[in-house]
Amino acid sequence: MLFSIVIILLIYIAFNHANIYHINRLASLGLLYVLYLAYNSLDLRYSLYTVYNDWFKLNDTNIPLVYLQILLVIFLLIYTTVKQRYDISSIWIYLLIIINLIGLILFPMVNDLLLLYIIIELQSYSLYIITGVHHKSYNATRGSMLYFVTGGIASIGILLSSYFVYNTVGSCNITDITNYYAIHNASSLFDSLDILVLALIFKMGLAPLHSWSIAVYNYAPTYITGYISIVAKVSILSWIYTNSNLIHSDLLIIVFYLSIIIAAYKPLFQVNFKTILAYSGILNFGYLLLPVCIQDPSYYIYIIQYVITHILIFLCLLTSNQFITKPNSQWSPIVNVNQLVIPNKLLSLCLILCFFSLIGIPPLPGFYGKFYIIQSLIKYNFTVEAISIVIFSVIATYYYAYVIKQLATNLMIPYNLPINKSLALIISILLVFFITYFVYIFNLLDVITIILS
Repeated sequence: MLFSIVIILLIYIAFNHANIYHINRLASLGLLYVLYLAYNSLDLRYSLYTVYNDWFKLNDTNIPLVYLQILLVIFLLIYTTVKQRYDISSIWIYLLIIINLIGLILFPMVNDLLLLYIIIELQSYSLYIITGVHHKSYNATRGSMLYFVTGGIASIGILLSSYFVYNTVGSCNITDITNYYAIHNASSLFDSLDILVLALIFKMGLAPLHSWSIAVYNYAPTYITGYISIVAKVSILSWIYTNSNLIHSDLLIIVFYLSIIIAAYKPLFQVNFKTILAYSGILNFGYLLLPVCIQDPSYYIYIIQYVITHILIFLCLLTSNQFITKPNSQWSPIVNVNQLVIPNKLLSLCLILCFFSLIGIPPLPGFYGKFYIIQSLIKYNFTVEAISIVIFSVIATYYYAYVIKQLATNLMIPYNLPINKSLALIISILLVFFITYFVYIFNLLDVITIILS
């Protein structure tokens, strides 16, 4: 269905010179229809249900993650359907994002290492083009080239790992690899798959292979940063979670420690807002590596709340661009924290609540995400890791508080300027889900337990 939408949009763009916002709205309706079709396919939740000659595997673990990614892309793309003060719209952006969404949806379901390489390249190449789609921006072009070079290095690691696995097992099919390991318990197979995991961590931009991601997120326009900083991480980590039985937990724990240490310490000296958000992403996905190790349902609770918080932050930030009289650039009007002067109290309050959630203040979603992760870690005797999460969350509170302090000054502004009504409606809907997360989280846990049982 997504491929059909791509063809329809290509034909429509080729033969019509319609308003770009109309094209974006048409594509948004198409994505809503895709979500409806996905909802009607809930009965496909069979264990080890494979399609296309065992290339893709649908099971209870990856199907919820597919729905989450479709919702994530729909909410992030709503911004392009509304005309803004600093207009950086492109006629190709929606088309490229739908192509990228095809890769995002297919990646968690991949059941073959060669197909994994093909799908991740579909996902990655579309992200490279999306990053540099605004070619008039020197920084966007530079970010796209850096993304391409570093992504190419990671792709070499994926191919190298696939070669070693095939040399050991005689097959690239993940089901065959799982069966081979169950019989032979070959250490060389684990070593080969460790190369694959390191390559995927490089693609995600987690520590210690994170420096390139900070630079790319800074160079890219703010709207593009909001998209690329989460979709690839969610998709790749979903595949690792689905196939965590093939992965050394020790490797993920090392990456966890490096990620939380670097992401809690480095932003303490930053005033760049996008850099702070980039390190915050590394910190939060570092936390997610532990539920991946033990394949615990707390993974879903944390990633859902983080996705909602992330979307809200970037929608509020993009909406705030209209109030900036001296923008840093057309593509990224707000760069530094001291530019967060927002003459709209509700918008400022929404951002403050989002950062309180990232800190972990109850009863906001971030508290419950961390609570269930720590609870599951203690249950599985990962006590040191649970204590580490608490300690480094406290350290990270400092730079979140720095941003909150700047936002709190906006509450003293004597006047209140309105924002776009469509964006206000979307932000309000998300804020209701955000604030009432503690109400339906127990029902969400019950649903996840039923799906995974």
